[in-house]
Amino acid sequence: MSPTLPRRIVPLVLCAALLLLSACAAASTLRSASTPLDTYVLNPLPAPAAPGRSGSRIVFVADPTAPAAIAGDRIVIKPEAIRVALIGDGRWVEALPVHVRNVLARSLANTGRFAFVTTSTVGPLPDYTLLTDIDAFQAESLPGDGAPARVVVSMTLTLLRDLDGRLVASHRFTKTAETPATDARSIVLAFDAANAALLREAIPWASATMTGRAGM
Repeated sequence: MSPTLPRRIVPLVLCAALLLLSACAAASTLRSASTPLDTYVLNPLPAPAAPGRSGSRIVFVADPTAPAAIAGDRIVIKPEAIRVALIGDGRWVEALPVHVRNVLARSLANTGRFAFVTTSTVGPLPDYTLLTDIDAFQAESLPGDGAPARVVVSMTLTLLRDLDGRLVASHRFTKTAETPATDARSIVLAFDAANAALLREAIPWASATMTGRAGM
């Protein structure tokens, strides 16, 4: 006959086993959370070789809105239409809406067409406010034998005149870029290319709308 544990001891053994499993899971979570991730940035448009004539207008770039799935600092990929995942070895330098706001502000300032471009609510009263809705900012897996993924960058920019709150103009910009791999660096390079292409359309549009002068 095989030995058996007394009935009073069995619950204690089970509790100890559950506590051990819980401790292991917590330790694994802590190790995962403390694993350093590579940090990535998006580049603003550089200043043109021949800067435009500086104007007197002041622009306030407001905090963008974004869906919750992409509003953090992690790089997002959609393996399928109904599932969202995170790229495990990389993160943005800031929460995505904050980073996009800063890149837009630097790109506008680099045109040289404005007296002041700010992201702060403290300071001189602006002539215009730039609102941004980030509609999409994720990688998407592609079926077939071609590139394994592409990135999609889509934003709606809206300009308001601060004097009377009038909506001046609104336009949606969308760009994509394929990536040869799904590691963080490859995907970020595709994001930077797609975002730069979007900025090359969006910044001249915003600048011309606010200044009445076309071009950078």
